[in-house]
Amino acid sequence: MAPPNPNRVVLPTNVTPSHYTLTITPDFKEFTFRGYVEIDININEPTKTIQINTKELTLKWGRVEIDEKTHEAVETTFDEHRDTTTFTFESELPKGPAKLSIYYDGILNDKMAGFYRSSYKDAEGNTKYMGVTQFEATDARRAFPCWDEPSVKATFSIKLCVPSELTALSNMPVEQITAVEPEEMTYHFEKTPVMSTYLIAWAVGDFEYTETTTTKLKNPVVCRVYTLPGLKEQGRFALEITPKILEYFSEIFGTDYPLPKLDQIAVPDFDMGAMENWGLVTYRTVALLFDEKTSDLRFKEQVASTVAHELAHQWFGNLVTMEWWDHLWLNEGFATWVGTLAVDHLFPEWDTWSTFVVADVQRGIALDSLRSSHPIEVPVNDPHEIHQIFDAISYSKGASVIRMLSNWLTVDVFLAGIRRYLKRHEYQNATSDDLWTALSEESKIDVGEFMKTWTRVIGVPILNVTESDGVITVEQHRYLSTNDVKPEDDETVWWIPLGVAPKPASIADPNQTLKTRSLQFEVAEGAYIFNKDYSSLFRTNYPATAITNIGKAISDGSDLVGLTDRAGLVADISSLAKSGHMPTRNFLDLVQYYKGEETYIVWELLAARVGEIASIFSDNERVYEGMRHFQRTLVDHMVQKLGWEFPEGEDYLTSRLRNVILRTAGRAGHEATVAEAKRRFAIFVSDPSQESILHPSIRQTAFEIVLTNGGEEEFQHVVKYFKNAPKQDQQVLALLSLGFVQEKNLISQVLELAISEFVRPQDITYALAGLSTNPASRRQTWEWTKTNWEKLSERYKSSMSILGACV
Repeated sequence: MAPPNPNRVVLPTNVTPSHYTLTITPDFKEFTFRGYVEIDININEPTKTIQINTKELTLKWGRVEIDEKTHEAVETTFDEHRDTTTFTFESELPKGPAKLSIYYDGILNDKMAGFYRSSYKDAEGNTKYMGVTQFEATDARRAFPCWDEPSVKATFSIKLCVPSELTALSNMPVEQITAVEPEEMTYHFEKTPVMSTYLIAWAVGDFEYTETTTTKLKNPVVCRVYTLPGLKEQGRFALEITPKILEYFSEIFGTDYPLPKLDQIAVPDFDMGAMENWGLVTYRTVALLFDEKTSDLRFKEQVASTVAHELAHQWFGNLVTMEWWDHLWLNEGFATWVGTLAVDHLFPEWDTWSTFVVADVQRGIALDSLRSSHPIEVPVNDPHEIHQIFDAISYSKGASVIRMLSNWLTVDVFLAGIRRYLKRHEYQNATSDDLWTALSEESKIDVGEFMKTWTRVIGVPILNVTESDGVITVEQHRYLSTNDVKPEDDETVWWIPLGVAPKPASIADPNQTLKTRSLQFEVAEGAYIFNKDYSSLFRTNYPATAITNIGKAISDGSDLVGLTDRAGLVADISSLAKSGHMPTRNFLDLVQYYKGEETYIVWELLAARVGEIASIFSDNERVYEGMRHFQRTLVDHMVQKLGWEFPEGEDYLTSRLRNVILRTAGRAGHEATVAEAKRRFAIFVSDPSQESILHPSIRQTAFEIVLTNGGEEEFQHVVKYFKNAPKQDQQVLALLSLGFVQEKNLISQVLELAISEFVRPQDITYALAGLSTNPASRRQTWEWTKTNWEKLSERYKSSMSILGACV
């Protein structure tokens, strides 16, 4: 492992911890907690000072015991910027083992960081609270004094003193419960394995759960899904897939899940989508709970992918942890890739890898095509910088690069390298280079050299393709969505798996890896494509003749252009039209060849990209109306084919497709679609017994259409639905649709609603997402955001991901 970066803001290494014994007592009336921690430490060199991380904690006292002799701290100083407390002792502490003990008080805050409170309404409408933790990246220090760095691992024994009517959970199983007094119980949890502070977790509240157990592991793992009262049945789907995913990962990673239990809990107020705390995974409610009868189908796939992602971390991140935050991408990118692998294993009929191409791959390229992007592997010196890299580069581009690498090596070889890596570094820390070493040993290929430009250099390439008498010339450059690459931007030469099909005989390398600026080769007459199955990470700038030939192949149903290829072609050509690398008409001409398209994956991207071009021209009435006419013509036959009803036993992807078609038709002003949405909405709001008239999977679309084509009355109906919706996923779809109101005063009301007590702070992004998609509200929303920036910054200063999403 390389030596640590001397510029990092980290604690001194004169003292290191080996074990924490932690006792936490929350007070749900005063929103505070008491804490007491005993830390077994090793004094690595004689010292008069011990420095640890703390934030928003009030330390009562600190003392050190060495050989039964007590050393009281004579001075305690706190550095607010560095989040550190330094204990100074009168005499020098000798080298060797010792015990550091600290009493302190903390705040049970409402900032979704550290040990915080989350509110909800009980069956009688009373406000209740649960307590839960969120420590990644550096918020364990808000809950207990610690060495809050991923490489400073230790074991933990946790005790929670809670009101007797509540339940307490932590990373490990309960060892025993003791009664402190009639109204208070202490939960003693088993000692954890060696682990990082950011993965410690606990939760306290009135919970119920469903339970199952793995059947294929040597040591059975008890799996539970915890919810607030009345919601446990919505956890059934997550519970059903959890043991299957644990067993699948145990098999492909060559190491069984190492803990005796796995709890997952839905939290009403939650900053991120989920958090992989070892043995106690926490989730935003919509990322864990799903109701087969009332939930939009898209949430089912979201639950599956989120659960798989978090369970992947139990090995990749928890068992083997990144050495420092520079390597965050490895945690998140790998979990995204292998989580997709698991969902595809469980639900092959969902065509998850194609969804990955239209979602994650495109998100990663979109952000990386900005000049303001950053490399996947970016140096992080100060913990205050960490939140900046929890983005689509770390997650989506990271996962896309890993998919490219796994396809280049073959998935079997790649997973064999992963097993080697996990076994070598289990319960320790590792870097990206450690993974490349394991993969190189397994594949006998220099993986580090291949990955260097993909992880340590900013940007993605564009391949400019030209034709001359059957000879193809391909030349790589950096791709910027602003189409203004300067010489200093364009110095990288990537190693690019070209994926040309049909495979040219004149390319000798079986992996077709472009390692130079340009390459020439011959192709047979007819259609050819680059990036077969969209396995690599680049944009392809085809000449017009090639686009025409590919379009004809699509019309003819040729096997050359598979499902993922058709989606990838839409992504590339539309992006290059938007960036000015080719005329917009090239993309619109290509779309004509998709008239026979009937797959959800392609339509999802096709509709979005045509809609995006229409939206760009929304201020030009003539062009905008022309684009809307184009959209109506494009979807008309599919509207007639699919209709509004969901037949019993219909396949998942067709059900998803219906919503895409109706949404596109509605936004384009398709008369029959608008009329039917209004008719069904009127029945829906006037007769509660007719709720099924708007299937949950098209309810948001129907709301959006009537709000776009209605006024105050429709607005009030949807606001009422939002406020009365019993489930958070129903509230989410209502918030998204409310953004499509047209009148300025209604837009203002939606903006005020977004920061009102009725909308959880985490859910503001749903309201802003609708408003920013709606051409009528976009500018007003941006002005409102700028006007309210100080308020938003203060509100989300502990949730920077949400603040970024607002922008």
